[in-house]
Amino acid sequence: MNIWLLHPFAGGPGLGRHWRPFWLADAWGRMGHRVVVVSAGFHHLHREARAAGPQRINDVDFWFLDTPRYGSGSLGRLRNNLSFGPAVRSTANAIAAQFGKPDLMIASSPHLFFISAAHQIARHFDARFWLEVRDLWPESIVALGMTPAWHPLMKLLGWKERAAYRAADRVICLLAGAEAHMRARGLPAGKFLWVPNGVSDGEIQSALTIEKLDHPLIDRINLLKQQGVRVVLYAGGMGPPNAVEAILDAASILGEANSGIHFVMIGSGTSRVALKQRAAGLANVEFHDEVDRSIVHGMLHASDCAVVAFHKNALYHHGISPNKLFDYGLFAPRSVIACEERALVGLEDLVTARCAPDDPGALAASLRAALNGPVRSRAERVAIAQRYSYSTLATRYLAEPGDPAQVWPPRHIGLK
Repeated sequence: MNIWLLHPFAGGPGLGRHWRPFWLADAWGRMGHRVVVVSAGFHHLHREARAAGPQRINDVDFWFLDTPRYGSGSLGRLRNNLSFGPAVRSTANAIAAQFGKPDLMIASSPHLFFISAAHQIARHFDARFWLEVRDLWPESIVALGMTPAWHPLMKLLGWKERAAYRAADRVICLLAGAEAHMRARGLPAGKFLWVPNGVSDGEIQSALTIEKLDHPLIDRINLLKQQGVRVVLYAGGMGPPNAVEAILDAASILGEANSGIHFVMIGSGTSRVALKQRAAGLANVEFHDEVDRSIVHGMLHASDCAVVAFHKNALYHHGISPNKLFDYGLFAPRSVIACEERALVGLEDLVTARCAPDDPGALAASLRAALNGPVRSRAERVAIAQRYSYSTLATRYLAEPGDPAQVWPPRHIGLK
């Protein structure tokens, strides 16, 4: 089967974040399908701009579209987003000439401005049209306080959201509890499928030899532990949706109690400067710049516990699926999450403990309890990670309704 996976911000080796399209394409390729990932030649998550046209990256075919560059301003980014649909439309015949006409067109939605164009191209080629929903638009923007619901752009996005649900032959969503929201906005019954994020099969294999990885930040964690300190690691985004301030406040509580628990914070984001200022007086907190995924995995393995926090927000009642949660589950000996219980539905096996959101005292207590409790063995963590391997998720993604591959959780015998 020929699959076109359209994702404006697709990541991968040397590209930047949002690796899911790369991993799905890689898994489908190994299943015998021909896949091309269509993405923007420039966007804010790219490490560097890509020349327009086809490129093969680690055995995965990409086609990069000529999209305008922009700086930090929102208008430039909007112009870039708006250009993606027309660029796909004008390039579709050239992509088909190189990779064949699509049998299946998948539009993955970090934004909605290209969905109608993707649907039109699918109809032109008589292909099935599937929609992948990463975040609920425009609800995510409104619920996080980024734009008011009355804004004309939010009205436009709401109209596009409803039209997308009606047009799609299947809607794949990363959020386990989003079906009711979509059904209320026009999604017909029987078209919803939950496929969360996961971990690559290569990363599951790397977990077996992760202690061989060497890096100064891994050495730093090991040094702290040699000094008798318990190390809690946060690795991820540092922006408004990430409740990193709750983690810092929990660190403050534990620091005042002389608990011997030290926090290592690694990542980037718009709130990073403010967060560093918030933690300026905390002797048990240190910040480091973002590093490659493999190094983060080594740091998780070296740490005593990983932590992630979410704000209390009705948005998360639909579910969550942060990449770091799956990395934590595979590589960290313990992990603690602060979120509402319903947000974690379907992913409970990934974490050691959960506590209430926006409650630094509860988070501090949960971290202390986790650190005083047993570690998860590597065998247990690998077994859990296999449920979320991209080979498993890719099979589930393409399975027809009623196929045993859509049964969750899947069963695994062991590593191949």
